[in-house]
Amino acid sequence: MKRQTWFIMLGVLVAIVVVAGVAGYAWFQSLIAPKPLEISYATVQTLMPDGASCAGGNEDSPGVAKEILNLETDYIYVAGGTNPMPDDVWANYGFRIPLLKNSTRSLMFNGSCFFRSPNAPADCEGEACFSIDEIEGYTWLNLTQVTGQSCFPDASGCRADVVDPGYISVNTIAKCHRVVFDGPTIYELSDGKGNLYVMHATATGTPDLTATLPEGWTLTERTIDESLVLLPFGGGADCYYNVVRDNLVQSYHQYAYSGDTYPES
Repeated sequence: MKRQTWFIMLGVLVAIVVVAGVAGYAWFQSLIAPKPLEISYATVQTLMPDGASCAGGNEDSPGVAKEILNLETDYIYVAGGTNPMPDDVWANYGFRIPLLKNSTRSLMFNGSCFFRSPNAPADCEGEACFSIDEIEGYTWLNLTQVTGQSCFPDASGCRADVVDPGYISVNTIAKCHRVVFDGPTIYELSDGKGNLYVMHATATGTPDLTATLPEGWTLTERTIDESLVLLPFGGGADCYYNVVRDNLVQSYHQYAYSGDTYPES
């Protein structure tokens, strides 16, 4: 075969590799790009149905959350079902795109009841309310779906699960979940406008009040005299939460709103 032919074949091969690389990079960027919030919901609590089952069969809160995100579907799964991933496997396990391992977090609430997967019908009963999928040889409970993302005070300070000092990220999620904080101490985030958030998880297991927040935001330690019970918002069959994250990988559930709808019109 002539040298010129070899050069042509090599050039074609290089072009194919470059095109595939560009396409792969574009696909990956599309997966990790922020998802615009296209829904709005009433800031009225959604009550848990009478007699609803709790995933796992009880309301005990796990100490560590083992969660994965499917970047293609925006579903978040938690280890559950009959064959959940053990802690020792989770510690060093690497998932492949489009699956992304959520940062390991120590949970701070005392009671937890997942009463419906986001892809289950609102009138479901019993085990039909929970969707269990097998992923990487283990069983996972379909827990949440991300419906929109934002970053405050502007979009430049948030990249995937990284939040720069002076910023907070907001994930609006569909999650039918009752959360109970027995206290007596909670850590409350406020934007100074009537919106309140309670810290539900940390990366280290120890709350840190030195997070660098946007102007006007405060993080304080507060004592409660009775349990703080969180329910999702939306009213009726809808289940939505706003989950905030600060620059220290501390996460919060919003539990008080300044307006009747979110986002405020």
